[in-house]
Amino acid sequence: MSKPSICVITCYKQPDYVRAKTLRRGLHESDLFEDVLIVKNKHTGVLRYIDVFAQLIKIRFSKNPDFYILTFRGYETLPFVWLMTLGKKLLYDEFINPVEWFVYEHKKFAPGSIPAKLLRAVFRWFGKRVSLILTDTESHADYSAELMDLPREKYRAIPVGTDERTFQPLNPISHDGFRVLFYGNMLPLHGVDIVLKTAEILAARTDIIFHFVGGKKVIREKTAAAQAIGANIEHDKWIEFEKLPETFAKSDICLGGPFGGTVQSQYVITGKTFQFMAAARPAVIGSNKETQLFTDKQNALVVPQANVDALKDVILWAAENRDKLEAIGQNGRKLYEEQFSSKRIACDFTSLFREYGITNVES
Repeated sequence: MSKPSICVITCYKQPDYVRAKTLRRGLHESDLFEDVLIVKNKHTGVLRYIDVFAQLIKIRFSKNPDFYILTFRGYETLPFVWLMTLGKKLLYDEFINPVEWFVYEHKKFAPGSIPAKLLRAVFRWFGKRVSLILTDTESHADYSAELMDLPREKYRAIPVGTDERTFQPLNPISHDGFRVLFYGNMLPLHGVDIVLKTAEILAARTDIIFHFVGGKKVIREKTAAAQAIGANIEHDKWIEFEKLPETFAKSDICLGGPFGGTVQSQYVITGKTFQFMAAARPAVIGSNKETQLFTDKQNALVVPQANVDALKDVILWAAENRDKLEAIGQNGRKLYEEQFSSKRIACDFTSLFREYGITNVES
């Protein structure tokens, strides 16, 4: 009996977004499938939808895979993909629940409004009809199941992980002062205002240097305002992905967050936290429903979210206990390998597909 095949579909402005890459790699490493077929857009803008739909139609009729996974941002293409995969098993990687994002996190629609109700009704309808819904954490699965009034057993949590070829431990690079790294796209959950306020309070500590990387115009303006009143901040608009490990190695601690205290921030481990852990750098993490996996001052530094004083105190502690930071980073790396690595993702896929009876298929 031959192994089944699976098709992984990605239609996003970044078709090799880390979530899609780690799912693909986990499926390959699971060795469950004869073929792991990849459908991803080669174009951007509106053309990406036409591109992916054409590829999917071709694969559906030429390869006829047994399983499909639709990765983030799958809610945009879910209706078409569901239609094209009728008769097969479709796993929908929700990753971020659209109702959570539009209504409660970014407040595009008011709770209880007609758009909010319509959005929920549409995705609840599809949620009932896909085979499984994937999320990044168990708490996110709990939240989404309750929000959408869907059975919890409909959900499976698969960790995000990171690009393990890029993020490997490096020897620390010597530098002046005590460097605190904060980088990313600065969404509300990340808590940029909390970090900026912390930098302002610590302005008198000229040895503590905050290195900000990323953010749009409004973030650059806020950073400049903090610098103007004395905050010790260096700001780069962006750093090339491949150069991030070197930036990590020049940093004494790395702010993984989330620190924002938003709805979404209660259920996630940020992508940059996984990067820091894989690179064996000590990460500061905002406490939430997932931080029971971490032990403060052993494999991470854990602080309450939306709490400037707590963030200030942990940075001061780290500056005064540099000799303990490398061990924290190394223990974080061990935790990553155990709980979030591609090997762990492959094991989670093996458990997930056990219910479909394909874990011990003969080649």
